[in-house]
Amino acid sequence: MDRNTIIAFILIGLVLLLWPVYMKRVVGVKQPIRQEPVESDEIVSEAPLQTETPSLAGRVETTPAVPARPRLSPPTQKGKPDTLVVETDLFRGKLSSMGGGTVVSWKLKKYFQGDKRDSVLVELIPDSSNENLGLVLGGGLDLSDTVFKTARDSQWVEDGKRRRMIGFVHDVTGGGWVEREIIVEDGRYDIEVRIRFFSIDRAEMGGGYTVQWTNGLASTERNTKDDLHYYEAYALQGGELLKTKEKSTGLREGATDWVAVRTKYFLMALIPREMPAEAAQLEGRKVEDWKEFAVQLVMPFRGLPEETGRFTLYLGPMDYPQLKGVGVGLEKMMNFGWVIIRPFSIAFFYTLQFLHRIVGSYGWAIIIFSIMIKIVLYPLTRKSYQSMRQMQELQPKMAALKEKYKNDPQKLNQETMKLYKQHGVNPMGGCLPMLLQMPILFALFNLFRTTIMLRQAGFLGLIQDLSAPDAMIALGGASINVLPILMGITMIVQQKLSTQNPQQKAMAYLMPIFLTFIFYRLSAGLNLYYLMFNVLTIAQEMVIKKK
Repeated sequence: MDRNTIIAFILIGLVLLLWPVYMKRVVGVKQPIRQEPVESDEIVSEAPLQTETPSLAGRVETTPAVPARPRLSPPTQKGKPDTLVVETDLFRGKLSSMGGGTVVSWKLKKYFQGDKRDSVLVELIPDSSNENLGLVLGGGLDLSDTVFKTARDSQWVEDGKRRRMIGFVHDVTGGGWVEREIIVEDGRYDIEVRIRFFSIDRAEMGGGYTVQWTNGLASTERNTKDDLHYYEAYALQGGELLKTKEKSTGLREGATDWVAVRTKYFLMALIPREMPAEAAQLEGRKVEDWKEFAVQLVMPFRGLPEETGRFTLYLGPMDYPQLKGVGVGLEKMMNFGWVIIRPFSIAFFYTLQFLHRIVGSYGWAIIIFSIMIKIVLYPLTRKSYQSMRQMQELQPKMAALKEKYKNDPQKLNQETMKLYKQHGVNPMGGCLPMLLQMPILFALFNLFRTTIMLRQAGFLGLIQDLSAPDAMIALGGASINVLPILMGITMIVQQKLSTQNPQQKAMAYLMPIFLTFIFYRLSAGLNLYYLMFNVLTIAQEMVIKKK
């Protein structure tokens, strides 16, 4: 056997060995159900289990079967639902006993709706929502419209933090019942959710239950179109992100770590804690100038006499440390750019947060950050300036070579390289600092437009929101963004200082005008950074030129 054949056999063997691991990771392997012994003198025949696919509306088509006991029936409890207010230092929410603790309002105390000057707290839940955190039993018994009893409401202090637990209960056919407990805690945006099933047969449940969030999130920004651009539903299956901006993914079977809905700056995530879900479904639908997202987690049910499902519900900001702290990969939804750019974005994020803690202003933090970057790049910038000067001094000699060898391109290249070598000139030396600045530009572009730290962060009383265009000058219903114009002017000054060739004079005006047009609608934070960077570059070039 030759070497290639041996390698082929080894690769085939590896595929055969690793394929079951891959299938278990991505698709999910159902564990055999351990049937509990029936503690009764009555012998009960067991009906064949049916595989059922719940829809977002909770309606399914199933193959009829003869159940061992009466199937779960529609809710019998009626009456007016209770609305309970839950409040911590971070949020103020409302839970309805309709559906057993569905979320009807959730306001964040540290963030303001649209404009900070209006002092209206961010509301994450759309109007008239009553099925967020709904529960569907078996193949299609939707309890979202069922009035649960409020069974308990207790508060206590643990580890110096105030905690509160609210419990809801609903009786089902056959003597069983369902409980849901919701626990909130000071200092946390994630909420603990427990769902307990008592004395409910697995055949009655159809082998599983569904936890769903059906109304998505409300828009929180003045620029609804910009907010809508980032509005998506996600699921993490087999370590990979499944997402949709609209339409339905259909029911996707496989081990699912979480489902989530995000806007530009805020997030809802539903995370199973004890075992992954068996399937997930995401669906978006257009509603006037906004959208609704419905997400579902289909959970396995083992049929134990007492069975508990534990979940984490995150309702809070798209803040990198917060999401990373949950520990399930929610930070993967943050758009920090390409793989090669992402480390720069994360490093700059922590640097700006560190500077903000020192100076207390993100505006000043950006200015200090631009000074730091300029200091780091100074040796390369100085070398680049020297290289450009040397190239300009060689222009007459290069013109003479072009005239002398105009009919012999190969000889012209040889003599040009010889000229560079004699004078110690690197023709690419002037481009190196610009190339090194490109990852910084891309990283800051992604950082300033997707992280919540600059949202509604003002500066000097002139800029109200560093994450949006500065809008410093108001003209009736319109506004003028000043920072990109100043940045363009500093670019023209910089180009005039560094350009000596008369043929390149036009570029000294065309490129700054073009970049001003590009940057005009970008965030004030990004424009502030490049304005300061250009001012420092002008000062640096004047010093180098004087020397």
